[in-house]
Amino acid sequence: MAVRIRTDGRVLCAAMHPELPGDTYINDGLHYTLSVVYGVLVSEPMISDLGRGGHAKHGEWWWRDDVPEDVAIERRG
Repeated sequence: MAVRIRTDGRVLCAAMHPELPGDTYINDGLHYTLSVVYGVLVSEPMISDLGRGGHAKHGEWWWRDDVPEDVAIERRG
């Protein structure tokens, strides 16, 4: 899944958020490396009763050392 990094620093699911001027596009391969291989990009489970309601509700990602307190990230196994 590709992501867009907005000029305000938010990291958003590219499939759920349209491109805006100034966005930096991160392709599927690099996103996989950042999120799965290194675990530096994190998100909530797709559907969740915790945090902000799950990735399907907002499509946002965070750097693992900068996750808001009200976010319940998906734990890696």
